[in-house]
Amino acid sequence: MRLLFFISLFTLFLHAQTLLVINSNSDVKKYTEAVDEFSKNFNQPFKILDISHMKSREIKKYLYDEYPDSVYAVGAKAYQYANEYIPEKEIYFSSIADWKKLTMEGKRYGISNELHSGMQLTIVKSIFNNIKTIGVIHSKYTQNIINDLSQDAEVLGIKIIPIKIDEDSVNTIQSEDTVQHSDAMLVIADPVFLNNEKAVENLFRLSKEHKKPVIAYHELFIKYGATLIISADNPTIGRQMASMIESKLNEEPIENIQYPAGTNIILNKREAALIDVEFTPDISSIATEVIE
Repeated sequence: MRLLFFISLFTLFLHAQTLLVINSNSDVKKYTEAVDEFSKNFNQPFKILDISHMKSREIKKYLYDEYPDSVYAVGAKAYQYANEYIPEKEIYFSSIADWKKLTMEGKRYGISNELHSGMQLTIVKSIFNNIKTIGVIHSKYTQNIINDLSQDAEVLGIKIIPIKIDEDSVNTIQSEDTVQHSDAMLVIADPVFLNNEKAVENLFRLSKEHKKPVIAYHELFIKYGATLIISADNPTIGRQMASMIESKLNEEPIENIQYPAGTNIILNKREAALIDVEFTPDISSIATEVIE
């Protein structure tokens, strides 16, 4: 009887682990989608904190007062505060562009915001059968992404043509030659390139002039004239994180960093028609959305 009591007490202790979900900004759709789906699928108590309107000292006090056993940080801001104020705790993260830039000391687990480059290129190849070369503008901050793309592209018979820029050269970037000699252009989440509106607009203008499709990672690029969007599915990330944390609590083996399990694929059919680019006739079985 005493043994059963201690077993029950130990089980109760395991389930008493406290979890805090920190949302960097509940007004950001991708964050809220992940948090909402996590909430529906995580089967243990937890608290949610939106830090979008909190000052640093308020966040610090809250974390010290609550002192959770684990944190699920949604977005870079949430991760940075958790990592700074309670670094000794388990921190899970998602919805952060290029997680490899994070300080990852201690117990850190997460879901990459970027899809596996091999999967991304396989989708591109299955939609645009004739693509053999893809141009990509990048800086030193995304060199690791270029390395992964180049390695996986070679297996698929695709060549990546990189254009390396920095804070000075982004204003004078000469991308027309690369656009001309590429079958498509790929936009990645490079901070130097994306922070220069003129450079972004110039890339889309040249691509349209030379009738080359632009592949991007977020639907906001549709307004610039992107032909294909391939992105991680945010609700799936929420469900995936719920499963990840519960597996860890149950002492089941997990991969510390996982790729997103779901994708959103949007084909801008209008843009494809304007630049006269061919795509697979079986597009409805691949794309989650087709813009007519």
